[in-house]
Amino acid sequence: MNCHTLSDKTMRKTADLVQELREESKKAWLGAIAVGFETDTKFVFSSSRHPLEDLNKLVNNGGSPVGLLRFEKNGSTVEGSYRPFEEYEKEEWASEYLAGLLDNIENIIPLSEHQQNVPDY
Repeated sequence: MNCHTLSDKTMRKTADLVQELREESKKAWLGAIAVGFETDTKFVFSSSRHPLEDLNKLVNNGGSPVGLLRFEKNGSTVEGSYRPFEEYEKEEWASEYLAGLLDNIENIIPLSEHQQNVPDY
């Protein structure tokens, strides 16, 4: 992830981000917080049993929550949209990063079915 200096931004509390995920997911089939690492992206899905704990683990291990992915099921297809968190909404790279993630919907959706616990690093 070419995340420019994410750590320069002051993020809201992870509980606020999880609440935003929950609100957004009420209107969607599935939602996810995209958490960027230097060379990888992890996700906290709305279907997680413990989304706050999962997000806290990822942040404590150096991840930066960049934005929300939203997935809508339309028959047998899944369509995705994204929205950077307000901390990054004016950052062009954040939108490009999230849009790029949606190019991999077929790889992201199965992760939601397996995320019961985020692995410890």
